Amino acid sequence: MTGSLKLVNLIETHAEPIARQWARNVRKNPRTPSYHGIPEDKLVPVGMKFYDNFKQMFFTDKPADTSQHYFARYAEEHHQRNIPLNEALYALIMMRRHIWLYAEFQAIFISAVEQKQAVDSLVRTILMFDYAIFFISQRYQELIRQSIEEKLGVVNVLRMERPLGAKQGPYKTAIMIALVFSAFGLTYYYHAMLAQNIIFTHLLYIPIVLAGIWWKKKGILVAACLGGYLLLSHLLFLKGMPFTDDIIRAAMFLVIGTVVAFLSEGITRAEELYKPAN
Repeated sequence: MTGSLKLVNLIETHAEPIARQWARNVRKNPRTPSYHGIPEDKLVPVGMKFYDNFKQMFFTDKPADTSQHYFARYAEEHHQRNIPLNEALYALIMMRRHIWLYAEFQAIFISAVEQKQAVDSLVRTILMFDYAIFFISQRYQELIRQSIEEKLGVVNVLRMERPLGAKQGPYKTAIMIALVFSAFGLTYYYHAMLAQNIIFTHLLYIPIVLAGIWWKKKGILVAACLGGYLLLSHLLFLKGMPFTDDIIRAAMFLVIGTVVAFLSEGITRAEELYKPAN
């Protein structure tokens, strides 16, 4: 315990020089490039805050509970600075390293007994940093997930999925059936009743896009169905009119449906990386 007290007292009384030494090194280290542009005076308080909280986290009977709030806050501050997780963790590792570099420089562990106590202190410190890595990674994942949800706000409204993974399938099916039959009716009305081939087909992109968003690759079937119906209707009711335009439109249905489906699938895969485990 004496060795641990000596280490903690050293950190408490020399928090600023240790933090300043850490700030200088983290601004130059090739593994932490995001810190290179941050002024030293902005980084020193970050290090001092950690070293000021070190004693409380070190001696508590419940290091996980005590350190969780601090390390979650550490993650939030670094995420706000757009610092990648790997760099935020490595900067923390450097904080630990500078504790021992400073302790060695001050030669506080001289005798064999003190060196044994130093090992005990090191084990306790490593345990604390193990918790740090877990809590920081956990909070970063939560923050990234929140960021994804915010950026996909409008898209998630169209996807009818809110929050991540919360699906509303039956409503999608009912809406899609209504849209497809409306498209059939609209096509029949313009081709059979009006004998016109005006550009009403723009409205058909609504179910095509929604199908791609909702059902990914399976949604391409809606584009194929509408394209096929458009061509069939033309053959039946517009025999004297050029067929080329509707062939191009049907092809574009497939192109747009496929692009939207693959984009939606990519978004879903990105979300899966940050979806919390059940």
